Parts: sequence; structure tokens; C-alpha cells
Amino acid sequence: MLFSRTAKEIRSGLWALSPFSAMASLQLAHKILAGETQNEKPNKIDAAVRYLIDESGTPFLPRTAEEIPPDSIGVIEIVGEMIKYGNPFCYGADEYVRFAQQFEDDPNIIGQIWIMDTPGGGLGSVGPFRDFARNKKKPVLARVDMCASAGLWIASPTDHIQVQNDISSMMGSLGVMATLRSYEKYYEDLGIKDHVINADPSSYKNKEFKEALKGNYELIRKYLLNPAAEKFQQHVQADRRGKINTGVEGILEGRMFYGEESIEYGFADSMGTMTDAIEKVKELAAVSAFMNNNY
Repeated sequence: MLFSRTAKEIRSGLWALSPFSAMASLQLAHKILAGETQNEKPNKIDAAVRYLIDESGTPFLPRTAEEIPPDSIGVIEIVGEMIKYGNPFCYGADEYVRFAQQFEDDPNIIGQIWIMDTPGGGLGSVGPFRDFARNKKKPVLARVDMCASAGLWIASPTDHIQVQNDISSMMGSLGVMATLRSYEKYYEDLGIKDHVINADPSSYKNKEFKEALKGNYELIRKYLLNPAAEKFQQHVQADRRGKINTGVEGILEGRMFYGEESIEYGFADSMGTMTDAIEKVKELAAVSAFMNNNY
């Protein structure tokens, strides 16, 4: 079924997503689950989200690996809500990370710039990026505009975070949410009643969801949402190596910050242009090469 992986994430995944995007995305989510997107024409092109920058700072798109000159920088544009698996209409973490690994493996590419403008997304999208960050050898700079929720989780282990400006750039929303919708009354009005029966040794199976659908949210917070949120906090604080000012109200609880505040409070390292980002990657690559050659 088209969108089957995307539909799975919508139905069963936990999400780290800014509320503005979450509300705006509900209509599309319903269309996907209803199968109403199956006749739409795919519009995804690999070249639209990745390219290279040569030593002089000029963007280019090589046709073959042999056309990549030494000291090139790879660029990946990560835009929109994040999902784990790509589909004919939207890139997924699996595809973005594959592009990143191709840049990492090319001996003529010294580092990468991830241009990020994302409100977050499914928690499943975070792991592939963090696995890549854990194993990479070359520097990655995250150049962010909107970088919220899962986007922050993805950007935090990069080597340098640059906000694009102090007008639209925002970082934060360090938190996890879940939305459940009950159709019980709707189906009962149609004469349909579900009977969900657990085995005697399986009293806790799906108990969090059953209680949440009754309006009791304690278990779903305790066993699903809180552990994910706490892991999110731990990762970002460890990634940023003591830079996060935890004394700022709401910084670990989901508050958003504009560009200058993002730097002041520790989510980002600098503000600048694409030229600044390129020069920073060159600097980081030179340091990395020196360390590798001398230690």
C-alpha cells in the first residue's frame, strides 16, 4: 500500500514536533491514512536536496564521482516535517542519511553543511541521524532556520550549529508529545462495538493507550512520553557539552528561542551567512586533518 511506512509512523509513532506544524499537518495525515494521496503525482527529485560546493565556494552538481574536485563540501537541505522512511512525495531520514554517508565516504569531500528548516517530526527519524553522527569522521555544520523538537535532536550532535538570522530562525521545543483520537462513539453510533481482550498474563499490554482513551494520561506519560523526553534532554545536554543554560525558564521543557537567544542560551554556536558556514567547515576540516595526522 502506498505510504504504508508513513501511515505506520502516523498511527503508532511518538512525535517531537512544534504545535504549529502539528496542527497544520493533521489534514495531510488524515489524507494519507485515508489513502487519498495515492493518485497524486510524485514530485521528489534527489538533486533538489543535495549538491556540492567547490573550494572557491561555487555550488555545483556532479554527474559522476570523478567530477568531484578535492576540498569540496557536501550540502543537504533538510526541510519540513521529519519521518523515518521516505516515500514518493517526501524525503525520510533513511534517504538523508544515505546522502550524508555518500559525502562522508568520498575522499574529495572534506565536510558537510546540513541546511535545516524543520519543525521536528517522528521520533523514528532521529536514530539514523544520530547513528551517522556517532560514526562520522568529517565535520558537519548544521545551518538552521526553524530547528524544533526532533530537528533539535538531530542537529545537536553536529560539530557546529549556525542560526541563519534573528528574524525567522528559532530553536527549541525540546519535548515529546502524542495525540490520540477516539472513534469509539462514532463506531457505536454505526452499531459497531470493539471488544479488546487481553490474556491473563498480559494485563499491561496496551494499558497506557486504553487508559489514555478514557482520559487517564498517567500511564502513557510515565511509560512512553516521559522516558522519551528525558532521553531527549540528556542527549542534547551531552551533545552541547555543558553549553545549555539550564537556568533559563523552560529551556529543557519545550520553550522556543529566536536566533540570538539560541546562541546566548547554548542551543547554537553562531549566526552567519552561507559563506561563513563554508569557512567554518573548512576550519573544522583543517583541525580534524591536523589531529588525525599528528595524534
